[in-house]
Amino acid sequence: MPGATRRSGSRAAVAVATLALLLLFASPAPAADAAGVGAGSSVVPQLLLIHGGSFLYEDPSFEPLTRAAARAAGFVPHYLRYPLGDMPAAYRAARAEAIRLRAAYGSAVYAYGSSAGGTLAALLAGDGLVSAAVAKAPPSNLLDWRWPLGVYGPDYYRQIGLSPAARRRLSPLRRPARRPLLLVHGRFDGVVPLAQSIAYAAKFRQVHLWVVAGGHHTERARPQLLVRAFEWLGRVATAVR
Repeated sequence: MPGATRRSGSRAAVAVATLALLLLFASPAPAADAAGVGAGSSVVPQLLLIHGGSFLYEDPSFEPLTRAAARAAGFVPHYLRYPLGDMPAAYRAARAEAIRLRAAYGSAVYAYGSSAGGTLAALLAGDGLVSAAVAKAPPSNLLDWRWPLGVYGPDYYRQIGLSPAARRRLSPLRRPARRPLLLVHGRFDGVVPLAQSIAYAAKFRQVHLWVVAGGHHTERARPQLLVRAFEWLGRVATAVR
């Protein structure tokens, strides 16, 4: 079951935060219809889904893995296609799409992102452009994310258009956190260290951490994690309406 932490501290504080997230997972969310309008006149929540791939690649498994779970949780899914090899442009594309959706659906806009896509989802929540978000194993401190240097070369950050100043500016850890954000992170993640999400959740009251079994791609082996994460967003959406 999920364990939510807000700030580093006593085991009792962690237990209280865990209970709060368990209560949010209490019941299933209503299914969304294709038009984005549910029973009555309320707007069905819209979910912006953002794939990972180190800001360099597409992830062809992302949409098949997430679409049915998003709909089952009560969301109308929208998939972001963002520029690759240019992280600042990817961020601008995410912002533009969130703004477009908010113009059409008001506050009923949420985000989910995986890995690099999780960084973009976290930035949207931090900017207040979505009402809440889930980020699966996001690199939240780009100044201290070293894994891609060994995989893509020491010029990785140049490959994705980030100077040291831009790495600081676009690190969710170093920006405001204006809207609720759930971090889902595998305990044995070898791509993005769990320590990044621990530090992020410890810094902001709006950021919650759910540590789960497995590594960086744990949701592929455990798709129920996606179901539970989307249900959390569904609980937030119901509370906002």
